[in-house]
Amino acid sequence: MKHFFFVFSIVAVGLLTTVTSCNNNSSTSSTLLGAWDKMGDFEGIPRSGAVGFVINGYAYVGCGYNALSNTWLKDVWRYDAAADTWFRVTDFPGAGRVNAVGFSINGKGYIGTGTGDGFTGMADFYEFDPSSGPKGSWRRVADFGFNPTDPIDAGSNSRYGALAFTVKNRAFVGSGTDITGGSYKDLWEYDQTNNVWIRRPSIGGSKRSYAFTMVIGDYVYVGGGIDNGQVATDLQRFDVTGVDNGIAWTPMNGLTGKDINGNIIAQPKSRSVSTTFTVGNFGYLTCGSLASTLGVSSDMWQYDPSKDLWTQYYSFATNTPVIGSARNSAVGFALTTPTGTYGYITTGGTSSTLRYDDCWRFDPSGIEPDNK
Repeated sequence: MKHFFFVFSIVAVGLLTTVTSCNNNSSTSSTLLGAWDKMGDFEGIPRSGAVGFVINGYAYVGCGYNALSNTWLKDVWRYDAAADTWFRVTDFPGAGRVNAVGFSINGKGYIGTGTGDGFTGMADFYEFDPSSGPKGSWRRVADFGFNPTDPIDAGSNSRYGALAFTVKNRAFVGSGTDITGGSYKDLWEYDQTNNVWIRRPSIGGSKRSYAFTMVIGDYVYVGGGIDNGQVATDLQRFDVTGVDNGIAWTPMNGLTGKDINGNIIAQPKSRSVSTTFTVGNFGYLTCGSLASTLGVSSDMWQYDPSKDLWTQYYSFATNTPVIGSARNSAVGFALTTPTGTYGYITTGGTSSTLRYDDCWRFDPSGIEPDNK
């Protein structure tokens, strides 16, 4: 797993208190696949809009917002999936923030952009080195979007609700929104060697903020998010080999419930502030904010890129004996343990005040009630 997208939506669609499990009757089987296990709680205070990355088999989760204390957070925690334990590492050195992005490349983790008190947007970026001391260390790197060799694109690009991913050992950040309320579709590559940002072909389809990304094999899939106050329904595939010739984006079947011929097909409803992870050759999409009348979701879907098709899986909100809560703005990641590779989801929220600190593990090959 080399990407993360986890944000708390400050637009109206992300602040609803209505909760729905969104369990559409679209599966061909009466028993949905997949099994959920409740793991050890995230040890930081409850939060939404946190951010994370994975380095050397460990997940790092930090920052975010706690509404009860009205605090923009900067603590960072390392999760060991094999031991099911959390360990606090060196705090993020920038201002506390929510709706930031994170990625990892070449054994280093990065956190940047986001928003804090005032919701004005940020452009600063920081690099985390887990090998520097027992708790790791941070250093500031180039602000997002800054390239002193390019007079057109030079300068900061403060924003929040952006997306980030790493594919084929190349890291990218783009889209999002800022204080103007408008969304972006630009894409930038971080040149780790030279510590600069390079403008790349813009994301296909809609402008968007609070979108989801799935890195599956050599491709990246970007969908959902908010565009002009509405949930974007298009799904775009990114091929990093097309970056240099400008042909990097290909539209896939949008999340409209229909294929390109208008036939009804099983698909998740498009959403913002959702959570994804990748296990094997499949991407998984769960949670998030749906259209304004449908509230917050807990449904789980598998995406098969070889067929451009979706299959519904078991929702952790219908898990027994322990029931999970539907949410948005959670953190998702995948880790390999001695017993297999699993997806994980932690933190998140459902309203302007409710935040979570629970952690759940998803086994795509399991069948409920194999849970515990």
